[in-house]
Amino acid sequence: MNIKPGVLKPFMPFSEMPPEYVIVAAKFADLMKAKDGDVILEKNSEDTFDYFLIDGELELTDIYDQTSKLRAKTPHALKPLPQLRPSAYGVVATGPATVIRIPQTVISRVRAEAPEKETDVNDEALLDITQTREFFEEFKQELHLHHVRLPSMKSSASTAMRVTSKDEVTNAELTEAVAGDPGIAAKLLKISNSALFSSEGPIRDIPEAIDRLGVFSAKEITACFAFRDVFKNMSPELNAMLEEQVDASRQVSAMAAVVAEMTDTVDPQAAAMAGLLHNVGVLPVFGYATRNVAYAMNSRLVARAIERLSDQVGVLIAKKWRFGDELISTLEWGSNWTYDPGEKCDLVSVIVTAKYHYALSKSGLKGLPKPKDVPSLAAVSQGNFNEEFSFKILEGAKV
Repeated sequence: MNIKPGVLKPFMPFSEMPPEYVIVAAKFADLMKAKDGDVILEKNSEDTFDYFLIDGELELTDIYDQTSKLRAKTPHALKPLPQLRPSAYGVVATGPATVIRIPQTVISRVRAEAPEKETDVNDEALLDITQTREFFEEFKQELHLHHVRLPSMKSSASTAMRVTSKDEVTNAELTEAVAGDPGIAAKLLKISNSALFSSEGPIRDIPEAIDRLGVFSAKEITACFAFRDVFKNMSPELNAMLEEQVDASRQVSAMAAVVAEMTDTVDPQAAAMAGLLHNVGVLPVFGYATRNVAYAMNSRLVARAIERLSDQVGVLIAKKWRFGDELISTLEWGSNWTYDPGEKCDLVSVIVTAKYHYALSKSGLKGLPKPKDVPSLAAVSQGNFNEEFSFKILEGAKV
């Protein structure tokens, strides 16, 4: 039975967490219906769960056989039942009661992953975005504190909200809704690769992320993200700049999927995800810049930060959020036209090829190396790169 995250939100520590982390915790929760006299927690037990009283009343007996009552929806009941193990209390239901239990390891991992509370800072303390080194160090600190913001565009957020408002949603429908928004996709990937699932391998695409989280939880998380990070008060220039960057993500994603389908070594779904996130470092630069009015109204300063920092920021995010070695490599090498995969193409060479063709579609060969000087083009085409091969990519990826 799926537990609605809103049921957990009033309780500590969930009341201080962003909703997406409460949603993940709820995925691991069990609902217990107790009758009068049912034992919830035995004294001296090594029980590995934390318990939260939703309805009813419980009796707690300590090591001195002193008893006390705990009623649902009172201030004392907003904390979990005694957490120390072995337990110093025995806990029994007095009448019908509803309790949620969650593994203590899950709660400790969610607390470790969730952002720390933000504290107010003076405007004077904000570093100048034009100073690359200072900005980058500040960003790394924000990343450490999980304060990084990845904005979504209103159009893609509206699509996501429309899909998630339905009672029943399939993996395919949710994948399609998320596939056009690099911000939401990156955050789904982050949570599905978090320490909560550390025993499992890295997730490489959106359908896998939804499978790991479960459609119910993934739907709730997507709805949570959809409008929270949509920027409403940016200058027209910044709005246009962000739209251009998101559109580039979508087009490179579509081209990467087409390129992968023309190979027999790279999964098109993984290529589409890598393409969607190829410039993910741009998003937190916007998030950081728009927190200060002076920067939000000066698109030239933001453009300068993007040009200097987005690739480094993207790699930092990918490593911090455990995106997997293959995807991290595409962010490290995807802008390097001289990247040489050898005779057999790989995911990086697919992304290099997609980005090359995206640039080609925008301004032709202006500013680009000649095709013979881009080893990735030879690798993906098995040495047969020509105008027809290139046309198939551009035509097949029309978005």
